[in-house]
Amino acid sequence: MLIVGITGNYGMGKSAVLSMFRELGAVTIDADWVVGQLLKEKKVLGQVKKLFGSGILDKKGQLDKKKVSEKIFKSKSLRLKLEDLLHPLVFKRIDEFIKGYKDGKKVFIVEAPVIFEREYEGRFDKTVTVFTDETTAINRLSMLGVTAKTASERLRCQLPIKEKIKRADFSIDNSGRIEKTKKQVEGVYKKLLEEAKIKELLYAGNVKDIKKILGRPYSIEGRVIKGAGRGGKLLHTPTANIAIENGTPIKEGVYAVRVGIAETGKKRRGDRGKQKITASPIQRFTYSPIYDGVANIGKNPTFGASVVSYEVHIFNFSGNLLGQKLRVYFISRIRDEKKFPSVKALETRIKKDIKKAKEILERG
Repeated sequence: MLIVGITGNYGMGKSAVLSMFRELGAVTIDADWVVGQLLKEKKVLGQVKKLFGSGILDKKGQLDKKKVSEKIFKSKSLRLKLEDLLHPLVFKRIDEFIKGYKDGKKVFIVEAPVIFEREYEGRFDKTVTVFTDETTAINRLSMLGVTAKTASERLRCQLPIKEKIKRADFSIDNSGRIEKTKKQVEGVYKKLLEEAKIKELLYAGNVKDIKKILGRPYSIEGRVIKGAGRGGKLLHTPTANIAIENGTPIKEGVYAVRVGIAETGKKRRGDRGKQKITASPIQRFTYSPIYDGVANIGKNPTFGASVVSYEVHIFNFSGNLLGQKLRVYFISRIRDEKKFPSVKALETRIKKDIKKAKEILERG
């Protein structure tokens, strides 16, 4: 399943856009609603009372949200302390809900206002920013009884909306008519359904069907880091160990791949997910030349390792790639990763993998 974070700034219409996604079939979760449920629990309420003092409770002993809001938007320190208290609990509840969901839905969208402020984007597969200009947001809030002064104060506490647009995978302009916003939401949702299908195929290691969807091989990016040194010394097949910077986790195993080495100083614009409905395209390196190769993704069970590594053996290449940026294109899956009885047995299997990969890549 694909987990999507939707954010924006005060008064810009996150909740309205969230409901549009729900109407299209996404499972939607409002993080503020989760907070509201948590604050009804005695243990959580007691921790909040300890942080703010008993004065933030009303006559019924319940949290006076207006008083809390006034305090946290005047004190960054208090706001951060409250977030540090509540956010881990919120994400735990959201994770439990998603894991327990049984209806086969593929896209879950979580509305959360401070995804980028608190650097939570790593918790999501994709992010969406809903935006308007600040004047539009203030005018809309005024119709709900929020003064311009209060709205401006709260907006100043948030990351500038231009930065959120820049950092999101998709963005939706909610400044105009509702029909225009809905059309953008439909376009983004179509993309998210595609991303969900790709994620499902990646977990199955089905890179051939991913190519049919994308129109090109699925790829990941990363820099070459120092590895354990077993490839050349023990297995007589040197590999480049890659620290992945961009890409969804793929099923562990061995793959026939093509590998591009970044050209220093040259970049190109564009990314598969970026359209008119999105922010400015992410800058990407140009990768040339392209080599054939074989990749192993997994924990190296023969050596008793426990951390997943990405290793690539590049055919007909010699040289030091340490620190270089690579893009690995997955062409075909060869086999699952497995534990071999000896290093020699693993070496023999690797040579068979290389032969198989060459046969696959020669066929195009």
